[in-house]
Amino acid sequence: MILVLSGTKDGREITEQLKLKGIEVIASTVTDYGASLFSEGIKVHKGPLDELTLIEFIYKNNIDIIIDATHPFAKDVSVNAINACNKTGIRYIRYERKSIYYDNAIVAEGFEEAAEKCKEYHNIFLTVGSKNLEKFKFLWVMGKKVTARVLPLSNVLKKCEDLGLTPKDIIAMEGPFSSELNYQMFKERKAEVIVTKESGVVGGILEKFEAAEMLGIPVILIKRPDVNYPVVITDVDSLMKDVTKITSQQ
Repeated sequence: MILVLSGTKDGREITEQLKLKGIEVIASTVTDYGASLFSEGIKVHKGPLDELTLIEFIYKNNIDIIIDATHPFAKDVSVNAINACNKTGIRYIRYERKSIYYDNAIVAEGFEEAAEKCKEYHNIFLTVGSKNLEKFKFLWVMGKKVTARVLPLSNVLKKCEDLGLTPKDIIAMEGPFSSELNYQMFKERKAEVIVTKESGVVGGILEKFEAAEMLGIPVILIKRPDVNYPVVITDVDSLMKDVTKITSQQ
């Protein structure tokens, strides 16, 4: 049995391709919404798995391989998965989106550094999600005009409200966003800088870069956290070939 740690479009695609190949697979995602995005017939575990519960899950479900297709910024999940695989002796494979850089990007080592770099601008457009939004709170407290583009989920909007953002500061939409739609949003909000994560092509980063370039504004790019992955594969076809080979030998 293969466990795909999902929560991304990549994870869903990998899970469904494995299912089509007749390989036993179960996907894991944290939220009910994430689970609802899988096709009918796909086994999905809902809820967080820390290292201990992941080890228990491996033994209970006879997991042979973990494919870690979580978001590039889900560092804790990846570290837990690597440790769990080491302790149970099963195979770990990281599916990692290819890195994309923009020539004019202002690279930040983390969310705090990105927030500090934002102090040079007044109209700031955040496309970093909601998880680390509190790290930018001091910007609107000090009078900066900040737009946060987040998922249209009740808990996310509640967090924005609790942080002091008002409805006019929030764009609640689910991507993917085209270059043109990004351009119109950035232009309408008179953005002077865009803040985004190094989330790869599937994460819509190219479309953000293209829109920013059309407007002639900079992008603050938050680098992925460093994780010592034992195995990394960057395209789905190669992943499928490797997994098929491994499962055929079992």
